[in-house]
Order: sequence, then C-alpha cells, then structure tokens
Amino acid sequence: MTQFKFTFFFLILAFATIKVIAQSNASMAVLPSNSGIVAVGETNDFLMFVGNTGMVSIAVSKLRPICTVPPTVVFLPNDQQTDIPAGWTILSNTGTQLRVCNSSFVVPGQSVSNIILKVRGVTISPATTFTGQINFGNGTTCAPGTQVAGNNSADDFATSTIEVIAGVLPVTLLSFNATLSNCQPVLKWLTESEINSDRFEIERGNLRNSTWKSIGLLSAKGNGGAKTTYNFLDSDLDNTSEKVLYRLKMIDKDGQYKYSKILPVLINCKTKQVEVYPNPVKDGRLYVNLTGANGYTEATLLSLTGQVIMKQVIKNGTNYLNISPGIAAGLYLLNIKDENGVDKKTKVLIQH
Repeated sequence: MTQFKFTFFFLILAFATIKVIAQSNASMAVLPSNSGIVAVGETNDFLMFVGNTGMVSIAVSKLRPICTVPPTVVFLPNDQQTDIPAGWTILSNTGTQLRVCNSSFVVPGQSVSNIILKVRGVTISPATTFTGQINFGNGTTCAPGTQVAGNNSADDFATSTIEVIAGVLPVTLLSFNATLSNCQPVLKWLTESEINSDRFEIERGNLRNSTWKSIGLLSAKGNGGAKTTYNFLDSDLDNTSEKVLYRLKMIDKDGQYKYSKILPVLINCKTKQVEVYPNPVKDGRLYVNLTGANGYTEATLLSLTGQVIMKQVIKNGTNYLNISPGIAAGLYLLNIKDENGVDKKTKVLIQH
C-alpha cells in the first residue's frame, strides 16, 4: 500500500512537471553593440532578444516588447529602423520609447528573435541604464491583453547601459548646391540629424587667393533626425564674370565645427542686357533686343495673375514677338529667362 501511494505521487508530480514544461514562457534580454558606447551624432544598435523558453509556441499578437532609453540617446525614425525582423511590427516610437509586436510571427518554443533597434547619441554622458520589458497582446491584434499561459514574469524585464562620448559634429549634410536668381547666387542645402547643432556660417572665396569671407549666418533649426532645407541669398555680390566659391561652416552647441565641400558657382551676368519695345505695344508687334545671352533663352508673356499667354525661344539680337489680336488689351509681364540664371521681368502694356 505504501509503495502504491509513492508511485501514485510520483505520477502526479511527473504529470505536473510535463504540464509546466509544455507551456509557453516569454523572456527578454537587451544588449547594446560596440560595448555600449556611442558618439554624439553617431548611431548604435540595441539588440533586444525576445524569446520563448517554453515548449509551446506563442501566438501572433501576444508579445509587445518595449525598450526605453535615457534622454542621452534617441531612437531613429521608423523608416530608418531597417533591422526589424519579418513578422514583427513597430507599434510606437516616441524617440525615448519604442514598442514592437509579433503581429504576424508565431514564436516557436525554445527560440529567440533578435530585434535590432537603432539609436543616435545626443548628449555626452557616463554609462546610463536603459530597459527592455515584455507586455502582452490579446492574440487577435496587438492591443493590450493577458500574459501567455505559464509565463514566468521574472524574465520579462532586462536592463543594460549606454555611454555617450564626444564625437564628430552631429549634422548630416545631404546636399549643397546653388542657383542664380537675377544673377544673384541662392545657396540651398538639405540636412538631417541636427542633434546639438547650433548654426551655419556661410563663407565666400575666390580662385585668386585662399582667403574666405563670412557673408551670413543662419541658426540651425535642430529638427533631430528630420530632413531640413535652408536657403541663403548672396545679395552682396557685384555682377561679375568669374567663378565664386562657397562653403558652409557647421557649428554645434559645444563649439565644435566642420566644413562642407567647396561649391563653385559661375557668375556670368555682367554683359546681359534686355530691351523691350515698343511699350505700349501697338499693331501686334513687340521686339526684344537681347545681348550677352549664353545658352537657351526663353521669353514668356504672363498675365498679372501668372497665367502663361505665350512662349517663344529668343537669341542674341533683335527678336520679334507676334502679339495676336486674340490676346486681350491690358497690362502683362514679359519674363526673359535663360539657363544661366538671368530672370528679368518687364511690364508690357498691350493696345489694339
């Protein structure tokens, strides 16, 4: 009888053990790459390991891991989080917190998913704690729900550290170019990642010597990882037929700086002249006398509201524009524009 009781108790214990093993158990671990060190303005990967140490698979939309970082770093925008594994979805990203969900991925038993999250250094700091934690979905969508059966909450939480050191200037310059407007250079540049950026100094030089002159200053907009466009008009430049050089001095809040590439701009407007006659226009005849044109040049007749009435390609010398009777009498703008930046507008009165 005693032996029977012992055997019966052993069977119950074995069954209970098998039942526990057969359940699911979500687990969490976090680890930064590069020994947990990132420079200001540079990026680093956070590895978030989401596992299932049980024997039974975890259904889709049941795991909602979240990673929380200190203000010394910031998560990159979703479109730059390029290492999210298939079947996982970013639910939210506030910059300091990023949450994912196994929206279409069944997590097998005894498996681990490696989720890589990208951050950028913001402020110099010693090693600071960041955390990862698993919450649970409802198994239908990624909305909040109850934990998986048999889950051990002790391994649903994990911590590690990140250290931010001084680095290169945290401004990424995507493009830097120039156009001419009425023979005046308009500089345009596009940035992203302006964390800790303070200002841009615009400098002008020439090919005759190596001196540079500061000609303007624009404050940085500091839009984090967003793309930002800047424009600067160099209005303090005499018309000249020479190549002018420009560069940007990009300065951060700590006084560190770096230069952009040197941008050469050809200013070739000195000899261009446009004469329009007669004005008022009578008998449908309008003449445009053009000198110094270099390349494709177009004359466009516009209404005062900007509607295009007619266009005609013109060349150096005297050009005839036929103002047909179908064009109503009134005041118009004649726009002479070439591919080298000349853009001259003249008011023209048409009479019939």
